[in-house]
Amino acid sequence: MSTPDINIKEAHSVESVRYHKLLSVLDRSLSSVVDTFKLEALQEVFSDLAREIPEKLADSHEQISSYIRNSAHSDFQAIIMQYEMSEKLSALDKLVKEAAECKLNSDEKPIPSLTPESINRSRSTAIKRAELARLQAKLALVKNENMQRLGELREQRSILSTEHETLEKSVLLVNSLASPTATSD
Repeated sequence: MSTPDINIKEAHSVESVRYHKLLSVLDRSLSSVVDTFKLEALQEVFSDLAREIPEKLADSHEQISSYIRNSAHSDFQAIIMQYEMSEKLSALDKLVKEAAECKLNSDEKPIPSLTPESINRSRSTAIKRAELARLQAKLALVKNENMQRLGELREQRSILSTEHETLEKSVLLVNSLASPTATSD
């Protein structure tokens, strides 16, 4: 069974190479889908019908294939019309042609094309710089907190040292007071 071109009248009026290629791809993809729906597969599934009424099963297969093809054609047409594909692809062809003419007529060096890797690298560099700045700010905050805590620790050590000295003096005083009574015996 041959596949009719999608909207043949419109395709002939449009001179876009890309539009014709789109229609060709859609037609081939539709054919590949419909062609996988074989009568033999249907006969395997409905083996009783294949034995009893093979002509009707063959007719049903043809009707189902036609329905799938026609509904897919309608869906493709709706999409093509909804997104104005013929106009857009014609405009794209025109832009490509103009760009090629500009390139031929231009003495300027072409702008080097950017590879996906270089585009990603440039984006990741900006992201990494922002992350570095965020981490440096966090580090400065942590350093500031550490300095405050170190100051508190030194102050507490000083207080403890003072209290320790006071305690040692008190112990010595107590010992010296207790010592004369022990020596007077």
